[in-house]
Amino acid sequence: MTGWTLPVATFWAGEPISFVEQMVIRSYLDQGCDFTIYLAEPVAGIPEGARIADAAEIMPKPAFVSDPPTRKELAVWSDLFRVALLRKRQVVWVDADAYCVRPFELEGGYGFGLNGEGGVLSGVMALPPESPTLLWMDEFLSAEILEPPWVKPFLIQQRRKKGTLGPDSLNWGDTGPRLLTYALQQCGEFERALPKSVFYPLFRQTLSRLWTPGMSDRGIVADNTQSVHIFGYTKRAMVTHWNGLPPPGSWLARTAERHGIDPAAAPATGMPLPQRT
Repeated sequence: MTGWTLPVATFWAGEPISFVEQMVIRSYLDQGCDFTIYLAEPVAGIPEGARIADAAEIMPKPAFVSDPPTRKELAVWSDLFRVALLRKRQVVWVDADAYCVRPFELEGGYGFGLNGEGGVLSGVMALPPESPTLLWMDEFLSAEILEPPWVKPFLIQQRRKKGTLGPDSLNWGDTGPRLLTYALQQCGEFERALPKSVFYPLFRQTLSRLWTPGMSDRGIVADNTQSVHIFGYTKRAMVTHWNGLPPPGSWLARTAERHGIDPAAAPATGMPLPQRT
């Protein structure tokens, strides 16, 4: 684990592993990282060298997850798993689309980044076991009735009337980035957030640089960048416009080639983007 202070772990359930996840996993392994992928069920295509573990070791499959699970169910399941994992293992959590540029530099076991819009994202997350933020999130998610204090009161009332009080009925992000942002602020740990360029050099309007042919690495990676978050939108863009493959000459295509990965053997999958009218 040269250059790494903690092992790294992620979680996977649902669709097959694509070339995106393959090159992300490879990016950690090639940087000398001890990398574990927790699987909800067996899946092919995991690069050699990654540790494979049963996700049920950390938490059982939630009752709200259908077969097959929806995108929202998978997102919430991953959010719950993230907190449960950090409570049981001292690791760095990464989403399976958080590409590693270089070993993460963590101060005091903390690692999370700003989103450039006043909050933090949870795609890369490290919190020490004694972190008040981690304990707060764990306690909140363990409750039978979830009523986020950052949600407007009338929406809470609507949920009560409908009897939809579990994590799967919350808005997208309420069990992930919004929960983390609020908990960090309440527990006095928000100031530990790293600049946006460290873990999220691209976001929203600039994400297309990943699939733009001819875009240089310097157009994506800053001097202090440790991870490039690819985001699910990128896979949907490739599914919509390029049959799940990265456009030739793009950062995605060059990066896959650099790691010896053939995108055509494991194209990106997912829901196409909505058609513009």
